[in-house]
Amino acid sequence: MAALLSGCSTPTASTSPVATGYVLSPGRATVSRQPYAVQAEPALFETSFFPDTQISQDSLQFTLHARFLGNLPVPSGRIVAADPVSLHSQTQPFTTLFPRGRFPVELAMARFNGDERVAFARILFSEAPVVSWEPALLPGQKPLPLRSEEYYGYPVDAGMALFMDAANVEPLNRYLADRAASDNLMVTSFRLDTESPSPGFLYAMPPDTVAAFSTGFGDGSYATYVGLDAQRRPCRLLTDFQVISW
Repeated sequence: MAALLSGCSTPTASTSPVATGYVLSPGRATVSRQPYAVQAEPALFETSFFPDTQISQDSLQFTLHARFLGNLPVPSGRIVAADPVSLHSQTQPFTTLFPRGRFPVELAMARFNGDERVAFARILFSEAPVVSWEPALLPGQKPLPLRSEEYYGYPVDAGMALFMDAANVEPLNRYLADRAASDNLMVTSFRLDTESPSPGFLYAMPPDTVAAFSTGFGDGSYATYVGLDAQRRPCRLLTDFQVISW
């Protein structure tokens, strides 16, 4: 286990291991991206992670800020986005081959009317500016225009979702079959019984780490997008939780 989690922080004091799984302290991001003049549309996919972004929409004033969860191990370059309830052994990764390594997972938190929600979740693969966005596809899906009325989304029935390397799908399924392990990931680690539940975290479990986060207003079907740099290399993976329209 130590070799698989090398470079990760030890468990926080408030999270003792239960069924061998625990929340990791974020540590230091392996990649960072400072604000820049965003050209790719929708610009919101990038600017939501810039400090103190303000957006007015439908008589609401949103204030956004980024929250760093930690660095997700991506040993295969194949990424799965799903909720733990709908996850199964045949869950497929996106067709895009992403860089291998350890990459920051960030949430764009939207505050409005005394509420706070996860508007976007992303993996930051490089510092490169995004030149274009395209829908993330699963095997057998045909490309769609970015602003199509139709979209591909993964279903959420647990009010939470995961980013993980495809190699962890089957081990995570086995892990969640244990009720104590499932409750620890989906309930205890989110601190749902407190006045300040956690919006997300990196979670260490055999054989490696997954990123878990709440999903906007809860259940639904949420689209994921790939950000490409000037060489058309994937530099972002982002899920939109439909908190803010674009």
